[in-house]
Amino acid sequence: MNRIKLNAEMLKKNIELLKCPICGKSMRVAEMKSLICPHGHTFDIAKQGYVNLLARPVHTHYGKALFEARRNIIVHHGFFNPLIQKLTTCIGEVAAASNQRIDLLDLGCGEGSHLAAICQKLVKDYSFHIMGSGVDIAKEGIQLASKYYPDQLWFVGDLAQPAFADHHFDFILNILSPSNYQVFDQLLKPGGRIIKVIPSGGYLKELRTSFYEEEKISYSNAEIKALFLNHFSNARTETVSYVARLNHEGVQDLLQMTPLAWTAAEEKREEWMKKTSAEISVDFEILIGNKSF
Repeated sequence: MNRIKLNAEMLKKNIELLKCPICGKSMRVAEMKSLICPHGHTFDIAKQGYVNLLARPVHTHYGKALFEARRNIIVHHGFFNPLIQKLTTCIGEVAAASNQRIDLLDLGCGEGSHLAAICQKLVKDYSFHIMGSGVDIAKEGIQLASKYYPDQLWFVGDLAQPAFADHHFDFILNILSPSNYQVFDQLLKPGGRIIKVIPSGGYLKELRTSFYEEEKISYSNAEIKALFLNHFSNARTETVSYVARLNHEGVQDLLQMTPLAWTAAEEKREEWMKKTSAEISVDFEILIGNKSF
């Protein structure tokens, strides 16, 4: 069975997750190749297995090379392994008392490696029945996600107006990605959790120190955190800090992936590209909000 039919089967089993991005009506799988709503709005399943739910093409600054480097950093270099373990534990501890299915959505999933790894670990460590869905506005990222991670559902979509049914998700992940608090409220079940990951002051400090002048070296997440706490006053915070050791290829992938390097002086970039290894500080806060109604 080809990828279109395989994903059509998975979409049929999870069709309650979706609504039409144009009119908001329910969707169904038509002829094992498309999603269609009662008003005839139709979205084909791509040959890689994902569905593009955007009404019109959107240009982003994030291309295939960036997402391939991001996947290398996550999968091959293990740069985010402690973060992935911590997120898995955060979800597992909350959901441990439930034997029911868990619906997990990654808003701004990129090429999907974080979501896929977390789903895999939740199944392995907790024996959960979990359905993971990822959405990103960058088609290049979703194409890679579909290629490498067939066990999850992948969608190209608008993060400000995602085409998912209201109040359906137990957990929403928002990892180093912009937030839309109205969307969080709309999509979470009562009692559902939003788990947002934001960088802290020490994140990639070696790059900031090398690339920028004094006024750009420091970073504060206080404004982002305050906004989150304004919407989820009962939120709790976890921290994850460690040093990642990268080889030459890992350094190159990191520079390809992070926006910090994109505007750096060329000579500074070249200096880093030649490094045979590097130790990089990784510093995150995990904000966990609970939808109480």
